[in-house]
Amino acid sequence: MAMRSSKNNQQPTPSAGTITAIRAQARDSQRVNLEINGEFALGVSLDILAHEGLFVGQHLDDAKVQQLLASVAFDRAKQSALRLLEIRPRSQREIHERLRQRGFDADTIGAVSARLSTVGLLDDTAFATYLVEQSQRASNRGGAAIRQDLRRHGIDSNTISTVAENHNLGADDEAQALTYAHKISRRLRGLDRTTFTRRLGGALQRRGFTGSALRNAMQTVWYELQHGIDFAPNSDDQDADHADD
Repeated sequence: MAMRSSKNNQQPTPSAGTITAIRAQARDSQRVNLEINGEFALGVSLDILAHEGLFVGQHLDDAKVQQLLASVAFDRAKQSALRLLEIRPRSQREIHERLRQRGFDADTIGAVSARLSTVGLLDDTAFATYLVEQSQRASNRGGAAIRQDLRRHGIDSNTISTVAENHNLGADDEAQALTYAHKISRRLRGLDRTTFTRRLGGALQRRGFTGSALRNAMQTVWYELQHGIDFAPNSDDQDADHADD
């Protein structure tokens, strides 16, 4: 059977012909291999087999072949996206980028995104809420850093504003900055004021703490170190930034 080159996956694309066999795949009970004119053409899921109404003896013209290939691409992209979403929530931009990296075309990615959004599995508001709640639970990120994370994941400004307001994002920055400063304070003992300010200030800035939260944490920890007050945990926080970077 004549085969055409496919630019999306670099594999031969089946030409028009008659389905001569439908064989179960040995390694996946949910997929079958189609043979057209006596030669392997492509593998499809049982869902596609039923949805497209495929059967032995059916003639597939060029339009039907292209429709079938689009269905296969959509199914593969959807399954890939679902596996990513099983690990954790994702933003639409993240899903788009991961699917693009795996070789899916823009039309397929758009169709998958629309389907997952319709059933509520791809929701930027839900993702933004998840990210904010995770960051607030860790208590070591400032509001500015969390907002930047949301923008980096492609969340629009209106959604960021809504989620930030609902979760009082930034309201606990002073307490969280001090908590984080306490975690790394053991590394700051014995430093002169200038070195202390540079190292602790830099660590807090990298975590997105700015303004009064940063100044309050530095002043408080400096006072504690000078007066032998130890509020640091018993062991170093493995996730903390290196204060001497």
